[in-house]
Amino acid sequence: MNIKTKSKTKKGIVCAAVLCLAALQVTSASPVQALGAPDVSVSAASSLVDEIKTTVAFGLTQKELIYTDQSGKRLTCFIMEYNPQQAGVTLAAGTPHDGTKIGLATVRDQAGAAVRNGKQVVAAINADMYNMSTGDPWGVVVKDGAEIHSYAPVRTWWKFFGVKKDGFPIYGDRRTYEANRGNIQQALGIHSILVDGGIVVNTDLTSTLAPRNAVGVRSDNSVFFLLADGRKDPYSHGLTLQQTAQLMKDLGAVWAGNLDGGGSSTLMTRTPGETALTVKNHPSDGWERAVANSWLFIANPKPDGVFVSAALTPYDKTYSPKSIVPVTAKGLDFSGAPAALPKSGLSWALSDFSFGSIGQDGVFSSNGKEGQVQAQLWYNGRIVGSTYIEIATPDNYVSVGTVSPNAGKDAGLTATYQGREVILTMNKSDW
Repeated sequence: MNIKTKSKTKKGIVCAAVLCLAALQVTSASPVQALGAPDVSVSAASSLVDEIKTTVAFGLTQKELIYTDQSGKRLTCFIMEYNPQQAGVTLAAGTPHDGTKIGLATVRDQAGAAVRNGKQVVAAINADMYNMSTGDPWGVVVKDGAEIHSYAPVRTWWKFFGVKKDGFPIYGDRRTYEANRGNIQQALGIHSILVDGGIVVNTDLTSTLAPRNAVGVRSDNSVFFLLADGRKDPYSHGLTLQQTAQLMKDLGAVWAGNLDGGGSSTLMTRTPGETALTVKNHPSDGWERAVANSWLFIANPKPDGVFVSAALTPYDKTYSPKSIVPVTAKGLDFSGAPAALPKSGLSWALSDFSFGSIGQDGVFSSNGKEGQVQAQLWYNGRIVGSTYIEIATPDNYVSVGTVSPNAGKDAGLTATYQGREVILTMNKSDW
């Protein structure tokens, strides 16, 4: 992910030709594979760049998985997962205007309409394929227990995924749907089956690389959605359907179905400490495409405003040695909604003070030791929030252009360490 880190020079003209010499690999003293302990293993990955885990609501986890495949291409994927037996969220079918009429609307607008109808939407992802002119879905649509779009006569073979009235997942073909019609609370169409019985069963072996969406169910009935960005090199290359199927199996699916991908792929979630949803992936069209339907994650606990935990910013980032990193906190209640921070009883600490110090204003000061350390916020004897701060010397630099000392322009310098962006905060005179 080539995100430029900006800084101004104090003295001399920084020449692109000089900086390009720094593109030589720099060996780090303590290599790592991700910030924190990753819990994902991808069979097609040559290296895991990062796995960033965020709690969106009680029991609902968002993972940003970044890895390099065997051909050296970079993949950025998002995973939303929850267990209906433990989580405080349920799935609901999203539709234009949160209504029962067929049409087209962006995932943002579908989620917004549901919010205006009193639903506490904390995440949303696009779902079934559809006629791009009319918005007619290719599969069945069951919304709040009512069928609002039946199986299309020309696609009686189309599969479905949904949740029953008890919140547990249900999936299968039309026969399964008809046999359980009275017990289905929400359902949307599935293009094809990728994994069944824990075995990859995908039959589309074409080599087309694209953004991909899929939904999977694990043996414990936990549900997860995958969105793999694509057509965005070098940020994310995209997947074939066969690669998507294998990734779903790697992620633990005993069953997985293919959803609408390509330019439709859109994931929105609530950033901890915020109320509005924001798009987390990079839609390949460059904008949010209007789609027929979506899956909405609805938080069940109502916000009560009572402080329970804190969301820290920055979250799981990599910095150059001797960095000064201000860490800030936003309060959360049990539902994950914003709550006021306590006026007393909060204190900051590091998981390992050999990396430097952190003041009670949350400012971490690196002493130059490389590796990973947690900045922790404590409240009355317990950790209520934490974030990883990685200190590393970049192993790759890319420079762009030249900068004069008084030009008022930022130097174009991107630095990475094992594929992760390194935020450069060294003294400008060191350039």
